[in-house]
Amino acid sequence: AQTEGSIDVQRFALLAELVPIYQKLIQDLSDMGVKEIQIHEPALVFDESSKLLPLYKQAYPSILANKKSTTRIDMVTYFEDVGADNWTWLMEQSEINKVSLDFTRGDNLALLKSNGFPKEKTLGAGIIDARSPWKVDPSKILPLIEELQALGVSKDRLCIQPCASLQFVPWDLQNGEDNNLLKHQASKVLSFGQQKIDELHALATSDEKFVADTNNAWSVYKSSGTRNEKVGKAVAGLTEKDFTRGETFEVRRPKQMPELPILPTTSIGSFPQTAGIRRLRQQLKKGTMSKEEYETAIDKEITFMIGIQEGLGLDILVHGEPERTDMVEFFAQQMNGMLFSGNGWVQSFGSRCVRPPIIWADVSLDHAMTTREFKVAQSLTKKPVKGMLTGPITILNWSFPRADISRKEQTFQIGLALRKEIAYLEEAGCRVIQVDEPALREGMPMRSARKDEYLRWAVDAFRLATAAAKSETSIHTHMCYCEFGDCMEALDEMDADVNSIENARSDDETLRQFKAIGYKKGLGPGTYDIHSPVVPTPEFIRGKMESFLENMEVSQLTINPDCGLKTRGWPETIEALRVMVEVTKEMRLEIQASA
Repeated sequence: AQTEGSIDVQRFALLAELVPIYQKLIQDLSDMGVKEIQIHEPALVFDESSKLLPLYKQAYPSILANKKSTTRIDMVTYFEDVGADNWTWLMEQSEINKVSLDFTRGDNLALLKSNGFPKEKTLGAGIIDARSPWKVDPSKILPLIEELQALGVSKDRLCIQPCASLQFVPWDLQNGEDNNLLKHQASKVLSFGQQKIDELHALATSDEKFVADTNNAWSVYKSSGTRNEKVGKAVAGLTEKDFTRGETFEVRRPKQMPELPILPTTSIGSFPQTAGIRRLRQQLKKGTMSKEEYETAIDKEITFMIGIQEGLGLDILVHGEPERTDMVEFFAQQMNGMLFSGNGWVQSFGSRCVRPPIIWADVSLDHAMTTREFKVAQSLTKKPVKGMLTGPITILNWSFPRADISRKEQTFQIGLALRKEIAYLEEAGCRVIQVDEPALREGMPMRSARKDEYLRWAVDAFRLATAAAKSETSIHTHMCYCEFGDCMEALDEMDADVNSIENARSDDETLRQFKAIGYKKGLGPGTYDIHSPVVPTPEFIRGKMESFLENMEVSQLTINPDCGLKTRGWPETIEALRVMVEVTKEMRLEIQASA
């Protein structure tokens, strides 16, 4: 393991190589006549950023040494405040002409009040929330602008702007959107990228009509049915019992699918989304296929997927999710209180884009969302089939939340909706239900002072969704896409019966972290990386499973891939699962022979 000191040495060594590259780049831009260069340093808002100050001091002003005096430097940070130490350092840098700060998150305003702002610098005040699709609220923004000026930031040194890049919101509300969005009562207070630029212009020019119209739009929105009395009472009336399973893990676990062998095998949920499946959804959307025809075609896909799993010998099956587009959109489209754009695409990762749902009103559920497909799948096999849900924290974090109530309240509303869906699945005969939470870690605040509060209500939202499940129902969760070392105790407190978690790409570090906290519940560490088309060898899978057994009791382990198989092709999917199942069967025999 690397020590903190060795990491620092590596950082300084890398920075020494980067500084001359940046010197040359900034000099070239300056020589070309570029009048202002933005340098983004979002790491200034991290908790550990004070430890990075020696690195910043090595980089600045060195990288600015060769620029012309006519080229201004704008240092940009966002998503949090910069903290007292970094504030002091930033303001002392004479080569930095403008400091752009986020005034929508964190408390840079308090830092400005405490420390003042240098008269020779320009303040880039990020007052437009670049991560929200909602319009500004003039009753909050205008007093903020006035306060900044009262604190000594004169108009000629105050630049109002978005708090960050506008890549986090869709481009334009008028970009071919249909009437489902444009005529919705919430549309008058929506603001995508183009609209946010218009808002900036209106605020900068003191457009009184814009202020009056926007205030009126917010007033109309708030009186247009955003609050549901029944939902409000349900959230307000929650007690500790609503967040607690009826029996402890030690009592309920033996009641869950006792027929399963040791080291039961399963997949995470999704199977390849082929061109044929995507074509079915397009035909349904265009109206060239009826709903009945679509469901018949989907049922054939489910039948194929169940057959594949039966043939491979998996122990806990899935229906494969052929009917689902995005793991958040699918559920949000069936919940009350959600709004959708037709062309509101934003980048998710790499080249993958999504259209996040917009939570515009209290969220509720009045019908089953997943039982039809579950029943089809379960009718085809005697083995248990997992019910597959996306959890409340992930639905919130991968949607655009409301601006008028807390994220905690919105997540509890979603949790109550999923609680009903779990009851629907149990009524349909489901004995194992997976509630995915890949975005739990993603939503954690950057400042540790706020981390515990977030984790408390995030864990509570998951428990709210799952606590009413029968003791005989095995609640699984799945997590991926990040490192979990700073929230391991919270994962334990979720009280899931099995946590199937990304592990292969971390070189078993996640596994060791679970061991370090004394984790006693079920665990499904990923046996192989599904992001690669390479089929794992039997030796690789065996090595992984031997590592599992070194760190966990055999009774704790479920054997599965790292993540869902939606993006893979069928040939490597089948072959990789075959290797995983065959190695598992071999190791079962070895364990039983040595018992």
